[in-house]
Amino acid sequence: MIIGDFLSRLDRVRPSGDGYTARCPAHQDNEPSLSVSAGSDARILINCHAGCETASVIAAVGLTMADLFAGDAVATTKREVARYDYTDADGRLLYQIVRYFPKDFRARRPDGSGGWIWNRKGIQPTIYRLPSVLNAASKHDRVFIVEGEQDVEALERLGMVATCNPGGAGKWISTFSQALAGANVVILPDADDAGRKHAEDIARSTVGEAQEVRIVDLPGLDNKGDVSRWIELGGTRDKLISLVEGWLKYEPSVASESEGVHVDAKTRTFS
Repeated sequence: MIIGDFLSRLDRVRPSGDGYTARCPAHQDNEPSLSVSAGSDARILINCHAGCETASVIAAVGLTMADLFAGDAVATTKREVARYDYTDADGRLLYQIVRYFPKDFRARRPDGSGGWIWNRKGIQPTIYRLPSVLNAASKHDRVFIVEGEQDVEALERLGMVATCNPGGAGKWISTFSQALAGANVVILPDADDAGRKHAEDIARSTVGEAQEVRIVDLPGLDNKGDVSRWIELGGTRDKLISLVEGWLKYEPSVASESEGVHVDAKTRTFS
């Protein structure tokens, strides 16, 4: 069995890191607590964070332990798992990012005849969920910035306004910050070096546009965790709001970016 066949038997499947999350079929699972990924030994790896045994999980979808051995198809099968629409301020589609398993992304734009051109040539890049970001910024509301589209959608399920840039870490450009004029910006970095640097780059770019900026580190994550993982581990809307409100605002120093940078995790002041 390939991993795509296994995922098709589950509900609320979402990309998460190098794998997926879904509702566990072995118990009443209101928030997805099942992690699914491909192991290096050609097995499908599953883990219910609520404690269900693997045998119970696979039995609930009519499979056996032998079905978890996926063979070479895991490494060779490319499967579309998500599409992310990037629009202009009025909600008109500009381009789409398509996510695949194994992890890969491709951009495409409408060709005007119902088909697609597989590039973004000639299209001004913009941030994800631009209309909702502009609406929130106009009211000085809170806007969360994360690293990927799946994290934006995880926060939207908590009732938050969120965005990201296409391309992931290191791809933020100054024009993206203009859409955040007046917003209360909260940046939630992925818990790795690239994610932290990405957050700092966004903060430097955004602090002159936004009403205020905070970089908030989520507790309890490993070195590859993100907000989607934090939610899987029990993070809630109330916990996130409480964490944000207890965090001090970002204040950049006058130090050159080429100099050594010291970051205080609570204040996010650079020196």
